[in-house]
Amino acid sequence: MAAVPSKPNKMNKSMEFVAKKRRSIVTFSFVICLIAVAAIGGYYQIMKRQKMQSEVKTPTTELEKLIAKDLEVGYPETPTEVMKLWGRLNQCIYNTNMSDEEFDQLLSQMRKMYSTDLLEVNSEEQQREKLKAEVEQFKDDKKKIVSYSAETGASVQYKTINDRECAYIKISYFMNTGGRSYAKTFQDFILVKQNDRWKILGFKEGKQEPASKQEATGEEE
Repeated sequence: MAAVPSKPNKMNKSMEFVAKKRRSIVTFSFVICLIAVAAIGGYYQIMKRQKMQSEVKTPTTELEKLIAKDLEVGYPETPTEVMKLWGRLNQCIYNTNMSDEEFDQLLSQMRKMYSTDLLEVNSEEQQREKLKAEVEQFKDDKKKIVSYSAETGASVQYKTINDRECAYIKISYFMNTGGRSYAKTFQDFILVKQNDRWKILGFKEGKQEPASKQEATGEEE
C-alpha cells in the first residue's frame, strides 16, 4: 500500500516555526526595551550631573574665595605668607557687608591659623563677640582698611623658645580714617611651628601713626 503524506506533521512544524518566530520577536522587543530604558536612565543621570555641576558656583568675590579656601590643603608655607592671608581675612571682615553665616565662616578660617595654645585661651564664642563689636565700631567710625603689608626676609626674626621654633613678624595696615585722612597701624605677631605649619601663638597692637593717601594706595594725591 502506498504511504500517505503526513499533513499533520507539516502543520506542526509550521506552527513551531511561527511560535519560535514570535518568541524571537518578543525577546528582541524586550531587549530593545531594556536598552531604551537604560539609555533614557543614562541620559537623565548625565543631565542631572550637568545640572548639579552648573549649580556649583565658582567663587568670584574676595569673600567667596576666602570662605572656599581649603587651609587643610593649601596652608601658607612661610610666616610672611601666613601674615598676608591674615591681612586678607581682616580686610574682608572689616570692609565687607556680610551675613552672620559668612562672618562665622571667615572667623573659622582665622581660627585655623591659631596655635593650640591660643585656641585654648580664646574660645570661639568670646572671639566672635569681641570681633563683631570691633567691626561694628570700625564701620560706625567710617574707617576702611585700604591695604596691608607683612615683613619679609631678614625682617622676620626666628628664635627657639622651649624647644619650639618661633618667628617674630610685624604686619602693618593702612586705613582710611574718614574723608581724606589716613593712618598706619602695626601689629606684632609671634608664630610657632606646629606640625610643620606656622601658627599664631600671640599678637599685640602696636603704635598708630598718620599716613598719606599715596602711602596707603600707592597713587599720587
